[in-house]
Amino acid sequence: MHLRYLSIRNFRGLRGLQLRLRRDTTVLIGENQWGSTSLTRALEAVLGDSDPRLTDADRTSGTHGPVEISLDIGESDSGEFDRCPALASLPCAIFGHRVVRLKLTYEDGAAIALFLDSNGAPLPLDQSTALAAHDALRQQIPVIRLSLGNGTGRTDDHSIADTAWTSAMNAWMAPDREGPPSRQALLHSALAATNDLSARRLRDAASLDLVTELRALPNAWRHTERQPANADRVCAMLIAAHALLKADRRGAGEGVRPILLVEDPETHLHPTLLSNLWSLVEQLPAQRLVTTNSPDFLGAIDLRAIRRLVRRPDRTVAHGVKSKDLSESDVRRLSYHIRTLRGGAFFARTWILVEGETEFWSLPGAASLLGHDLDAEGVRVVEFAQAGLESVLRLAGSLAMPVHALVDGDAAGRGYAEIIQRHDAIAPCRLTVLPANSIERYFWDHGLSAAILESAYGVEAGSGRAPGRAIEDAIRRHTKPGLARRLLDVMATDPERLVPKELGDVVASAIQLARQSVRA
Repeated sequence: MHLRYLSIRNFRGLRGLQLRLRRDTTVLIGENQWGSTSLTRALEAVLGDSDPRLTDADRTSGTHGPVEISLDIGESDSGEFDRCPALASLPCAIFGHRVVRLKLTYEDGAAIALFLDSNGAPLPLDQSTALAAHDALRQQIPVIRLSLGNGTGRTDDHSIADTAWTSAMNAWMAPDREGPPSRQALLHSALAATNDLSARRLRDAASLDLVTELRALPNAWRHTERQPANADRVCAMLIAAHALLKADRRGAGEGVRPILLVEDPETHLHPTLLSNLWSLVEQLPAQRLVTTNSPDFLGAIDLRAIRRLVRRPDRTVAHGVKSKDLSESDVRRLSYHIRTLRGGAFFARTWILVEGETEFWSLPGAASLLGHDLDAEGVRVVEFAQAGLESVLRLAGSLAMPVHALVDGDAAGRGYAEIIQRHDAIAPCRLTVLPANSIERYFWDHGLSAAILESAYGVEAGSGRAPGRAIEDAIRRHTKPGLARRLLDVMATDPERLVPKELGDVVASAIQLARQSVRA
C-alpha cells in the first residue's frame, strides 16, 4: 500500500496543503517556513505509533474551523486491501483505482478519525470497525521519521540494540575502514546486516515487531557504547532500516511498507557520501518522502519526483511535473541540462531564460554592476537552447515558475519569441527581444565595439573591421564566456553608461517578478 494523496487544513504552519505523492519517492523543496515540519507531524498524527495527541496548540494561529488531515491510500499490488480483513470492505473507487480514504478531524478538544466514500461522505462504520481499520493502516504503512538530528522521540523498546542496529553498527563501523565509503561498501554493509537479521527472524519471527523496531531506529544509536559521528550514525541507521525491511519480506510482517520521512539528507553528509547513500535508500521497500535544500541531491532524483512548495497567505501550493506535461524525451533533456547542471534553478523564485553562454555569463555580472545580487533575489539565469525552449517552458509552467525570456532579434530569436508568446503559463511570462541579431552584436552597437576589437586583435586593433568578423575572431580567441567576462570588465569602468538598457530592464523585471512571488 502507499499514500497517494494528502490534504492538510489549519494544522500548525499549514493553513492548507494538497499534495499528490508518487508511490516510490517524492522530494519536497521550498523556501524556509513552507511547512515541512508541520507536514511531518501531520502524517505522524494520523499514522504514528499511537492515537493522535492533537491539542488546540496544533491549530494554525489566526484560523477558525476544525483541523483536518486527509489521506488517500492506494494499492501497490492488486488485491492488497482484500488480504487485510480490517480494510477489505472499505475501499472506494477513484478514477478506476481502489482507495481507502481516511480523514482525521480535531475540533472542540476531540480528535475523530473517519473513513470516507468516493464523494467524501463518512462511511457508516461502528467504532470498533473503524478503530481496527485505523490500526491496520498504522501497521501496514507506518510513518517512520529518519531525522539527521540527534533525535528527540521516545522509545521504550530496546530490542533494536540487539537486532538490526547492532548488525549495522558492526558492519559499518569496522575498525579497518578508512576514508569515505564507496557505494559498494554501503551495499556490502547492508547485505551483511540483512543476512544477520534474516537468520534471526526465521528462527523467531513471531516474537518480533517490525514496526516497533523501525520506529526505534532514530534513537537506537543511544544504546551503543561508541557514540558515532553524525555521518556514521545516518549511514548505520539507514543500513539498519534496509536490513529490517529486506529481512522482513520473509518474516512475520510481510506486506508492511512504511512511509520513510527523510529530512534534509544533505545536512551532515558530503555530496559523494550522500550520492552513495541514496543508492541504498532507493532499494528500501518503502515509500519515501524527502525534504531537501541541496541542488546536488536533486541531481540524483527523477525530475517527476520533485514538488515545489510555494507559500501563499491562505495556503501552501505544491507544484510538480505531471506525466502529461513532458514527454520522455523532454525529461531526458531537462534532467541533464537543467536538473543536473543547474540544480539550483529549482530553488529560485524566477528564471531568466536565455539562448546561449554569452547571456548566461553576462546577465549576473551586469546585474552586479547595477547593484543587484541575483542569487540573493532568488533569480537564476537558465540557458534553454540545449534543453529546448518548449520543454523548459513546460517545466517552468509545471513548477509555477515566473520567467522573463531574453532572445536575439534574428530569425531564430523571432521564432523563440512566437513560442513564448503562445505559452500558456500559470505564472508570469515576460519577453525581451534584443534589437540585434546576436547579443555580441548588441554589445557592439551599444558602446563596446572597441572592447570586442581589442579582444579579437589586441590593443593595436584598428577600427575598420567588419563587426561580424571581429565578433567571430574574438569568440574564437577567448570563447563566449571569456569574451563575456572581458566585456564585463569594460562595463565596470562606467556601468551607468556601458551596461546596455535592455539588460538592465531584464534584470529589473526579473527581480520584480521574484519579489512579487514572495508577496503573492
